[in-house]
Amino acid sequence: MPVTVAVEDVLSASVAARLLARYAPQSEITQVMVLGGINNLKRRMRDLVQIAGREELVLALADMDRPEGCPPGRVSELSGGLTIAPNLLIRIAVLEIESWILADRDGIAQWLGVALSIVPRSPETLADPKRAMVQLASRSPHRALREGIAPGPVRGTHRTGAGYNTLASDFVARLWNPETARRNAPSLDRAISRISELAAP
Repeated sequence: MPVTVAVEDVLSASVAARLLARYAPQSEITQVMVLGGINNLKRRMRDLVQIAGREELVLALADMDRPEGCPPGRVSELSGGLTIAPNLLIRIAVLEIESWILADRDGIAQWLGVALSIVPRSPETLADPKRAMVQLASRSPHRALREGIAPGPVRGTHRTGAGYNTLASDFVARLWNPETARRNAPSLDRAISRISELAAP
């Protein structure tokens, strides 16, 4: 089953690949579109509709980004009134893709070497999940993770360290357990259910 993946950033692409490998093992990712933000994803929606019209599965992941509103409203905003084919799956992470990653609390704690008690229990309720992940990494005893993920004192207003995407993507690919994470992230649970439904023979 060929699959086109359309996402805002590299980390979301890693999450999409992990979910497809776990819940649609017969799928083959034929194209990954890393579009650099929600507006670019919206602009490419007509292309994604056309790809889905060729009976190819399209998985589009986007962040909610803001606490107001709801995932269905974000989907409507992205689709812009276009008719969405059944095999075009648009899923929204509440509030950011980091919410889904943090939802594997045991995995995050072991990876960063921090106490489980300081990993948020309900990451989808956080105002800034990415900041929460960076703050956890800043407490890691592992220097490579601490310095790669958290911005150093000379980085000014940078939200993340230079190795953030590489290190977090590696965690997702090797260690992240979405089956555990879905228990703590309702929007991830819904995404997994839909991927499983579409992948069913």
